[in-house]
Amino acid sequence: MKTMSKNCFTGLMTRKGTATATATAHARNYTFQKSFKARQVLMAKAKAKANGAPERETLEDRTPNQTQPESACPEVKTTGTTAVPLAENTRKTVSLKTFTTAPSTSFSDQRERWMARTKEIQRKAMLAAKESPSKAARNKWSTPGQCDWQQQLSPQKKPNGDNEIISPAEGQRKSWTNRMHGSQIQKQIQKLFLEQPSGRQHARRDIEQKGHRIQQITRMESRASAAAAPAELEEPKKKSPDRLAYLAAIQKLNSYHAFDSVPVRMGREGSDCQPDSIIEHTLQCLERTKLSKAQLESIPVIQISGSKGRGTTCGLVQNILLSHGIKTGLLCSPHLLFSCERIRIDGQPLSEVQFTKLFWNIHARLAKMEPPPAYDQLLTVMAFHAFRRANVDVAIVKVGSGGASDCTNVTSHAGTIGINTLARDNRSDLRHTMRDIAWAKAAIMKPSASIYTNVSQAECCEALDQRARQLGVQLHRVPTFEALIEANLNQKHLLSKANHSVKLNGSLAIQLACDYLRRHKPEFVVGLDTNTVKLSQGAVRGIGSFQPAGHFDVIRQDSLNVYLDTADSVESMMACREWFYAGTRASRSPKILLYSRGNEFNAKDLLAILRFKVRFDEACFVPCPSFFEGEIVAEELSAAMVWDDKQELQRAKNNARAWCRLCEENGKKDTSHITLSVNSCFEHVRTKYGQQSEVDVLVTGSRQLVAAAMTTLNKMRGSKAPSNHR
Repeated sequence: MKTMSKNCFTGLMTRKGTATATATAHARNYTFQKSFKARQVLMAKAKAKANGAPERETLEDRTPNQTQPESACPEVKTTGTTAVPLAENTRKTVSLKTFTTAPSTSFSDQRERWMARTKEIQRKAMLAAKESPSKAARNKWSTPGQCDWQQQLSPQKKPNGDNEIISPAEGQRKSWTNRMHGSQIQKQIQKLFLEQPSGRQHARRDIEQKGHRIQQITRMESRASAAAAPAELEEPKKKSPDRLAYLAAIQKLNSYHAFDSVPVRMGREGSDCQPDSIIEHTLQCLERTKLSKAQLESIPVIQISGSKGRGTTCGLVQNILLSHGIKTGLLCSPHLLFSCERIRIDGQPLSEVQFTKLFWNIHARLAKMEPPPAYDQLLTVMAFHAFRRANVDVAIVKVGSGGASDCTNVTSHAGTIGINTLARDNRSDLRHTMRDIAWAKAAIMKPSASIYTNVSQAECCEALDQRARQLGVQLHRVPTFEALIEANLNQKHLLSKANHSVKLNGSLAIQLACDYLRRHKPEFVVGLDTNTVKLSQGAVRGIGSFQPAGHFDVIRQDSLNVYLDTADSVESMMACREWFYAGTRASRSPKILLYSRGNEFNAKDLLAILRFKVRFDEACFVPCPSFFEGEIVAEELSAAMVWDDKQELQRAKNNARAWCRLCEENGKKDTSHITLSVNSCFEHVRTKYGQQSEVDVLVTGSRQLVAAAMTTLNKMRGSKAPSNHR
């Protein structure tokens, strides 16, 4: 017990001693601060006295009677509990912790005064609105006579005419909530769509296609104006009035691209349920230009649909029928050199004078039509007017990428229909499967027509068979071209040397031509059944004389063997590679690639296809040339060609980088080279490899590049005649 008391007493004394020590330390510190400040005051007084300045009173020198009351001081700062007045002529000498005291206010009084002022402002605003209604109409939601910051503070009425007052904060909150809600929904939709790999690619493709479409329209107009105006730097060749009128007509025709329809997703909902709006609109254009449906149906039609080889098949059918003495009309797109190539009579395109006269005649009747026709619709109307005036025996029509909804499908009476190779192209939607593409192409089948196809994919054949069974027609699969060679051994040498495009599409073209002859000229196909492998003499002549310009084409110029093909998709590039490899594998000449593309879709894949089995000594990449109606739009032929912006040059650099990456992946040396024009590329090749040794040059990637290369080679030859083929 004593021990416990002793311990408690010791702890108590310890705590007491600690408190005493703390108090002593505080007192000592306070004394030191007071003495230090006193010395500062004395030093300040001595300094002021030495300078002759009057002495200033400090707080310590004042007497209690001299201290002013708190209410008499305009601004008072307190130190502890002592009030220190701060006048303008008073220097602060005590650097103690200070704070400003605000007068006590009543918040209820302030609120009442604010509400009274607000009501007064609203009353004045209502009176001003009644006195000047026009002023109130100009500024519907603002209070007249106030500044912007006052209008933001003023409450507003609802726009529906109610008298309920909405505070600015509440309105801003609702507006912000609505915006956030809408953006969140949009982000969720985009997220769900972009989670799929095809969705990401499709979004990128949509943006690229829209920008490319706008640039294409602008490019066409700029090229037309540049070609129509005489060049200033080089000695211009005077254009004839007919040529200038033709260029003006093409410039106006290109403006109709602005009304082209946007492609929609392919599906099973065909045009059987209700008439297609594009077809109906095209028929209205024909009626408005004085071409009735009865006159249209009086022209026999052969339709050719598909993805690849449609233009070549149309040309082959035309050549075979011409060999039998049939007068033909051809509507085909796109063109290679001139827009008038799209409409042909007996294998010859319309002349510039004929095309110009026909266009302005049709344009005058459709200029005020609402909605205006699209580019393809206008050309379709022009083509059937030309066929009607020429009194052709048959019209061969290439169906566009729209399938059954394409404007060329106005010929519902077509008796012969061909469906060519199916594949994805640059315009295909990435969401479309091969079955979707096959179903869209099969939609042009008609109950009274004969249907032929060379499609080989299993899923596509299944879709075509299903559509044919629905219509109750028979789908004929044509024999291969090798079977035709084996069945006609006496013509084996001629058929084996045929153009590569004939080997791919010749069998389908022969069956389409024979079907038309069986319907209208049976005397030419006596003894030839459906899908026969026996060939008539006219068919052999038509195949042997067919040479499409720019498709598996070869031009020999001095020491250059130039191979040209307009391949721009995976399937067509594989065919181009096989053709070039077969033609040059026995040669030890240097091999040069000249490549350009109008877009960057599948650029690396296409270059990888070209590298397979073919070893190029050099790869030249050029910006997509500005080519318009047979003319290269450039200041000088030897100078850099003009392109619309830096995007074309950037594409060439991107293609060169892709080639460089492919070389690195295969452990090969980078052989890429960028040139500014087709002409400078040919000059570089001739300078580097000399005139003595032959050089094999493959030109591919885009239709514009092939057209520019053909024009450059013809100018190098100094001839305006078509190129010499071998």
